[in-house]
Amino acid sequence: MKKLMTIFTVLSLISCKKEVSKTEIIKEKVPEIKVWVSKNQKFLDKFKTVDFDTLKVYSGEEIYNENFEFFGKKIDSCDVKLFPEKYDVFESGKIETYAIYKFNVDENNLGLIARTPSEYWPTSLKFFVYNKSQEKIINFIEIAESWGDAGDVLTKKSWIYKDKNNQLNCFLWRYYAHDDSMDVDNETPSFMENHYFLLQFNNGKFDTISKNNKQLEKQFAKIIKKENLK
Repeated sequence: MKKLMTIFTVLSLISCKKEVSKTEIIKEKVPEIKVWVSKNQKFLDKFKTVDFDTLKVYSGEEIYNENFEFFGKKIDSCDVKLFPEKYDVFESGKIETYAIYKFNVDENNLGLIARTPSEYWPTSLKFFVYNKSQEKIINFIEIAESWGDAGDVLTKKSWIYKDKNNQLNCFLWRYYAHDDSMDVDNETPSFMENHYFLLQFNNGKFDTISKNNKQLEKQFAKIIKKENLK
């Protein structure tokens, strides 16, 4: 009996003994996410990062009010070299360019909004394209302005937005008027003009998609009506 018990115990141990398969640990390589840092990062950091579906850009008499959305931070003299030669950052010998917003245009370019010198004061708002590989501004366009001189008034404002293909577009509205009651000789009769433009940003370039006033007035009727009510 004792012998049978011994045999039974041995058989039980053998039946319970199973090979435990070793779990294979596969180490997946996590791709490194490279964060682009510009060699001119100090300059770019003056522009506030903004994310938007639609960004309205406008100018006005509030340019000397620090609470004005487009007041901005004045750029340093050492940053002048980053701007195209045909753009003058100075006004009366003093730097009058102010950094406001930055955002991605595409994987290669950043969009920079800055307040810049105009005919009288720094009331002109421009869209600058900063190319990441070239590390400099490669293009720019004026998208907002506001000034008055005697009987002449000019107002330009824009709405930058992303279309259904996530492409960056800009609806630009230019208003120009003349009041002949302010004239000494009354040679130029009074008039009022509204001109509309639709731009698209492609590879650092600004393409004019349309300047058909009737078509754009219909397409952006809600925006135009809202602005006229102000």
